[in-house]
Amino acid sequence: MSEPATPIHKVFCVNNIKSHIPLTLDLERLNYDAWRELFTTYCEAYDALDHIDDTYDDPTPKPTDPNWKKVDSTVKGWIYSTLSQNTLNMILKRATYARQVWLTIERLFRDNKDSRAIQLDTELRNLSMGDLSVTAYFTKIKSIADLLENLDPQAKVPDKNLVIYAINGLSSRFDNVVGIIRHPIPFPSFEDTRSILLSEEQRILLHRPLQSSAHSEHSSSPSLLHTTTDSSRRQVRR
Repeated sequence: MSEPATPIHKVFCVNNIKSHIPLTLDLERLNYDAWRELFTTYCEAYDALDHIDDTYDDPTPKPTDPNWKKVDSTVKGWIYSTLSQNTLNMILKRATYARQVWLTIERLFRDNKDSRAIQLDTELRNLSMGDLSVTAYFTKIKSIADLLENLDPQAKVPDKNLVIYAINGLSSRFDNVVGIIRHPIPFPSFEDTRSILLSEEQRILLHRPLQSSAHSEHSSSPSLLHTTTDSSRRQVRR
């Protein structure tokens, strides 16, 4: 009587792991915690969590078990296929098990966690608008804040702080509305602040043709002084 066939492991039923884990793990995006949560969830669902996490079952490699090695190689392939090219280049090694790759990635993202958080916090506090549009400026603020939260959920920046950072870095062309944003009660939200500045940006753009026309008509007048720096774009009559 022939022996019963070995059941096919669940991991071999996954055709494309990216359809289950749409995130690409990237050092620049600092999305390790979200990626880890998705990856462990699907490994548990497909009975492969013991290949990456030593708190489940027995993670000891079983090189003499061909089926175990095939499952492990599949899980390792899942990991590789969800990494950015730069991250993959940093952790790719020969003759390693999925658990070893998993730990290498964890160390890579955790070792510099505190110094990276300090760097992002400093960048956020000192961000300057310069010539950016309101949309680009607020997108940049939000992206840095999101990176901080991805790095450490406890480092989430309060909405009020985001508004303060945004105001502190504004270009002087928005001086007319800074007081409106600073003093209302209750304090405006980050979204409300962006809306106020978008309206002011539109007002400035609508009046720009009139200002250019006035400049052309009076460019030869000795009584008109034009300044060109961003901090003093005004016309002053003597």
